[in-house]
Amino acid sequence: MVRRGLGAVAVALVGVLATGGCGTSTEDVISVADLEGGVADALRKANTAPDDLDCEGPVTAQIAEITTCTMTADGVDYKVEVVVTAVEGGTASYEIELTQVSDSTSAEETPSQAPPSK
Repeated sequence: MVRRGLGAVAVALVGVLATGGCGTSTEDVISVADLEGGVADALRKANTAPDDLDCEGPVTAQIAEITTCTMTADGVDYKVEVVVTAVEGGTASYEIELTQVSDSTSAEETPSQAPPSK
């Protein structure tokens, strides 16, 4: 379960992504669209539906391959690290770790004050 309001949240979410060939017949990759869709689905299942999610990619479908995404959920910004944990039969399994980087909902606004007139 993901808890909001924590400085760093580690979540072991596991998902499965389809892989496809790209460039060479020996290298499978996970497209950005598939990566973002799979990560968003896993996060929704953990009750942390992203409002916005952007992932770097494509990602090589290889064990221990890491990519980073940025996510906003309920006004909170997160760094999302995705690690490929297994690749078999055209699918890649992965784990996700979230780290909160900012919370725009808790920022206090301070009123600006004009200097007193003389």
